[in-house]
Amino acid sequence: MNFWLIIFWTFLSTSLSYLKVKYNYWDLRGIKQLKPHFIWGNLAKLKSLDHRYFMQEIYEAFHKQAKVAGAYIFTKPIAVILDLEVVKTLLIKDFDKFSTRLVYHNDKDILSRSLFNLEGAEWKPLRNTFSPTFSLEKMKFIFPTIKRIAENCLQAYEKCLEEAEDLNVTELNTRYVTDGTGEVLLGLECNSLEDPNVEFRQVCRKMFRRSNFNIRWHIFKHTYVNIMKYFGHKNISHCIETFFRDTVCTNIKAREQQAIVRHDFVDILLEMKTTTDMNLSYEDLASQLLIFFVASFETSSATMSNALFELARHTQIQEKLRKEILKVLASRDNELSYEALMEMKYLDQVINETLRLYAPLSYLQRIASEDYQIPHTDIILDKGTEVFIPVRAIHYDAEIFKNPHEFQPERFSTHEVAQRHPQAFLGFGDGPRNCIGMLYGRIQVKLCLVMLLRHFRFTHSQKTCQEIEFSNHQFGTVPAADIYLKVEKLEGKC
Repeated sequence: MNFWLIIFWTFLSTSLSYLKVKYNYWDLRGIKQLKPHFIWGNLAKLKSLDHRYFMQEIYEAFHKQAKVAGAYIFTKPIAVILDLEVVKTLLIKDFDKFSTRLVYHNDKDILSRSLFNLEGAEWKPLRNTFSPTFSLEKMKFIFPTIKRIAENCLQAYEKCLEEAEDLNVTELNTRYVTDGTGEVLLGLECNSLEDPNVEFRQVCRKMFRRSNFNIRWHIFKHTYVNIMKYFGHKNISHCIETFFRDTVCTNIKAREQQAIVRHDFVDILLEMKTTTDMNLSYEDLASQLLIFFVASFETSSATMSNALFELARHTQIQEKLRKEILKVLASRDNELSYEALMEMKYLDQVINETLRLYAPLSYLQRIASEDYQIPHTDIILDKGTEVFIPVRAIHYDAEIFKNPHEFQPERFSTHEVAQRHPQAFLGFGDGPRNCIGMLYGRIQVKLCLVMLLRHFRFTHSQKTCQEIEFSNHQFGTVPAADIYLKVEKLEGKC
């Protein structure tokens, strides 16, 4: 027999034997699993399927039968948590055993020292240090700045209405978040609402532009971290990293030297730098500010646009929300204060229902830091096992949320919430490692929605998509195309 043919058949048989062993990982442990593709594992359908559905199939197949099921990312086994009590235990009670996220970062990246990327012993003290930064007191401190930029957004809508009534709300909302997050978090006056082509807006476009790779690539690099580190892959290009590092560090130094006060996060971090024992360099501060910016940018703008899309489709809900807004403001001399915003309970329900339908992340990821037995079962997760919590699948479970595809803010009334498991809604994650900027993000979204709904009525038009389709080239839940809505100025409003 030809020598090379022998080599080929030896390689092939060895590879197939290897894959057979790898793909029986969960079966050998008595845990239910989906049949994997021989190359892609359970990622095969992601070439054409919206990545939000990645966990849907396994959840629907096994959540009534098991607390945990198995799946495969390429050849790597992952545990999918199907029971809400187990979700609660992993995220809260036994958080210390699952405090590490499944995240790729290059140590040479500016983001490598950020709160999002640090693990275990390094993460905890930094989280404790930064938590007061996002406290209620600090949010009141920066509220006037966010409000001023929301007023600028209102003016931008009015200006666009002079030329057309069908507006690209995605673009306008993204520019609002660019200006708001840029100024509040990074201390930069961006003015993209006035000029959409300013340098900072162009840098943001490059940073968040559609990737040429689909979601399988993003999942691969977060799963096979050592391979990515070996090849030196970076999450942010050198030019973008240089721009942010130089701009933010220069701004921080100028603030410190000139004692400039701007009511933003830079002020808060500079105060923290001088009042805590942590030895934070300018680059450390720049890294934290940048990750807060990245985390809030697309989440806030997408949530605003998704909420307006649903309110425009359900005009009776829009009118109910508008009545609440006007009633609360009338009781406070038409002054939109922080306290007035917090009084708008139906607005909170609308935002929560938007986050249920369009969760920023369709699943949460954690890594077991030690061998762990799932409570009340014989299942043991080995140290290093990657654990996935299927957020979107839970949010669309008809046994938890009746008619889950319908937009019904009443699901989040105090009475309805009390009837559900506390982990049935995971719009911002949960536990000690939930979204640290949750309160800031909600205020940013709520302020602008109040401004817009107070002055405009939104409806669908011929340019409006029937349903929002999402990009399969980005890790988060990001619309694939811009959303257009018909915008009408309300009578008596200017």
